[in-house]
Amino acid sequence: MFQLRHDNVQVLCKFEMIFPPAFFTSMMHVMVHLPEEALLAGPVNYRWMYPIERLLGELKKSVRNRAKPEGSIVEAWVQYESLTFCGIARPFGDPGCGESFSRNDMEVAHWFVLNNCDEIMGYLYEHEEMMKREHPSHLVAQKHRELFPQWFLDSVNKLKSSNSPTYSDELYNLAFGPIRAKLFSGCNVNGVKFLGEARDDKLCT
Repeated sequence: MFQLRHDNVQVLCKFEMIFPPAFFTSMMHVMVHLPEEALLAGPVNYRWMYPIERLLGELKKSVRNRAKPEGSIVEAWVQYESLTFCGIARPFGDPGCGESFSRNDMEVAHWFVLNNCDEIMGYLYEHEEMMKREHPSHLVAQKHRELFPQWFLDSVNKLKSSNSPTYSDELYNLAFGPIRAKLFSGCNVNGVKFLGEARDDKLCT
């Protein structure tokens, strides 16, 4: 490292014989100190600021109230996390002609909603405990994912047929799942714009 620093100094001295003074900015001079810094602090990837600066840049975009930047950032992030289950989605762009979700896509979307909906956490817990009793530990998560939607639908139908006070149309709609869906290129939810992959790939940002 010390040899490298010495070599850098020698190279800069030779540059002074060729280039004008304006060439020697702080970035040129920093080469003298980089070898010693690497020797003391180790590889740069363990201490660089680029990932932190990128995250701060994303956080700054969430600032809505400049008088209270931290509070508005937190509010924006909490709002972002709950976008799936609150507010009204306003799609834009023409619906995809002749396109539709595959059965697997619909099942994945249905499971995502069921697995992240506070209203049915009790049902999720009950079914998971049932799977733990009936299947080996390494299959519990898989069986829970595969069997819960139908089990939940059967449970809600039993509540409906028995006129249970815990039954509601919301529960039935969650259990029944999506019937069909249109594909749009994007949508606005709570003031946040989401773009589909095909539309997003056309943008330079």
